[in-house]
Amino acid sequence: MKTRKATLWRGYYRPYVERAKERGVNAVQLLDEEWYDGRKSAEWVRPYVSRDSVVLEIACGIGRVSRFVAPHCRHLSCADILEEALREARRNLAVFDNVSFHAINGYDLRGFGSGEFDCVYSFTTFFHFDFELVVQYFAEMGRVLKPGGIGLIEFKRWCDDRDLDQLLSKIERVGGIEKYETKLDKWRYVSKEMLGIRCARYRLDVLDDDTTKYAVRKPT
Repeated sequence: MKTRKATLWRGYYRPYVERAKERGVNAVQLLDEEWYDGRKSAEWVRPYVSRDSVVLEIACGIGRVSRFVAPHCRHLSCADILEEALREARRNLAVFDNVSFHAINGYDLRGFGSGEFDCVYSFTTFFHFDFELVVQYFAEMGRVLKPGGIGLIEFKRWCDDRDLDQLLSKIERVGGIEKYETKLDKWRYVSKEMLGIRCARYRLDVLDDDTTKYAVRKPT
């Protein structure tokens, strides 16, 4: 499923895979070291899933978090816009017989049915999305969740000076605003108020309004 978005992000994981081969390690180990441990992200998901849960991961990447969620649910659908990521994810999750892989277009979840999932989650992804795309995905998340289903999304918060300092530090690390502006994976920030308005529009109840681990429930 080739879209403009998939074309823009093509090759994103290639440097990680190549460097991992040079070191003789799996690429997920490299991501754990340079981002943060996928196991810790999965620990946030696990209280909301059971052995009977049908789960969707949006932007699964190469399976960094998926490998720690799959053992705890009935079925995990791993979705991503990048075929290169899905190829690696298939290899990394080959030991699980309850995982399927899905190419999505990066704009919606049209390949999945309404009320299909008990839980939908995504990490290190939504804070790269423009505001309008997040609004679109909130509507889609509400659609594909079952009544009582849980959505878990990681954002970058915008609350106080610490968040401004974080942004300015990132801009400085990449070499200034001119370079940062051209990056695909620059950060977008949100506030509790922004997210609250979206949840009210799509009738999602807020369970945890910490924007770094935002949790909602679709009413029964």
